[in-house]
Formats: sequence, structure tokens, C-alpha cells
Amino acid sequence: MRFSKSFIHILLLWSLLIGAKGHVGQSTNIKNKELKYLDLKFKKEISDKKLSIQKRYLLCILAARELKELNFKEKSNEYYRMAKDFKVEENKKEIIDALNEKIKTPGTSIFYFEVNISQLVKNKNYEKAILSLNPENFIHPENEKFKILYDLLNVRIRKRSVKKLYCYESLQRNPEDYQYSNLLCDLLESYLHDGKINSENYKVIEEYFFKHDLKERYLLQLAKELKTAL
Repeated sequence: MRFSKSFIHILLLWSLLIGAKGHVGQSTNIKNKELKYLDLKFKKEISDKKLSIQKRYLLCILAARELKELNFKEKSNEYYRMAKDFKVEENKKEIIDALNEKIKTPGTSIFYFEVNISQLVKNKNYEKAILSLNPENFIHPENEKFKILYDLLNVRIRKRSVKKLYCYESLQRNPEDYQYSNLLCDLLESYLHDGKINSENYKVIEEYFFKHDLKERYLLQLAKELKTAL
């Protein structure tokens, strides 16, 4: 039996459409499973009664940020609303902005509220430091230098629960650049993979800060604390 070229063409298009629909369905299922897993993980962390109200509030905010980054906006807003209900003395501009649909064009500032970020880190006020930072604005070139600080704080607070390092993209793009952000990013990547801080890598970073970038040396304190605390 012979078929016309147009009939064969229709059959091919039909098979491609069926395949595409199947692929879309699989992708949706994967996304749904990812969302369910993250939701259960975050709620388990936040419901820990041994944690202070302040720490539970912080974890709500960090969960909301991660879910927003993964394009789970509705679920992200659920965690922002949860955080809003906590009675804590914190600047809640981030929550207000996130839940206000009228705000279409957020500013370019890396900070949600005014702080002396280096002083907060020196004083070991890590929770307020990370709450002040707006990771959505890492897309602006002038804010890229804050990525490694955010990652250091995030890993210090959440340990190996952290699944994404903002600094990793820059490290992959310029792996040979001998600068503190790459060195620290490699240290964090190693920790998330192996569960420990590599002592040799830490020594290299320690030497780097004593020879270069004295202004940013406060980050060494945070790296040192990661080494002893994790």
C-alpha cells in the first residue's frame, strides 16, 4: 500500500505532537515532585520547636527566596505569609514587596534595608546580615561581589541544606581567576559535596587574605568559623 507524501507528513507531525505532550507531562511531574520535596523539607525545618521564633522566621524567608528563585511563586508567597505572621522585630519590607502585586519594577539595591554589612559579619550577626541582602538583585553587575557573602552566610546558617551557590556560575565562567570569591566558592562547593571543609584549600584562602584584599578580610572570619563549626 502506498501513501501520499502529505499523508506521511501528517503522520510525522502527529507523532511529534504526541511525543511533545508526553515530554511536557514528564517535566510537569518532575517539577511537582521537586516542589513537594522542598515543601516537606522546609516545613520540617521550620516546625522544629527547639528553634527560636527568630530562627524559624529566618528559615521561612530563606525558603520563600529559594522557591521564588525556582519559579514556584505561589508556594514562595505561602512562606512569605507564614513569615509575616511571626511576631519578630524585623524589617519586613521584603515580605510586603513580595506580596504586593502592584510592585512591578523592584529597585537595583542589593539591600532590603540599610546596614553596615561588614560590621554585622564581624559582630557575628549572621541572621540580620543575610536578611538584609536581596538575592534577586544579583543580576545587576555591581552586586555580583555580594554573591560569595550571601553563599557563606547561607551555608553557615543552613549547612548542607543549601542546594544552590550563587557564586558557582562565576566560578565556572572564570575558573582560573585567582580572587577571593573564586577561592571561597570552591571551598563551599567542596563542603557541600564532601561534608567537610578542605584544610588545604582553607590555608590557601588564609594566605590570600593576608596578602591581598585587606578590606574584605572580614570574610576570612566567616570562612574560619565555617571550618570549625560545620
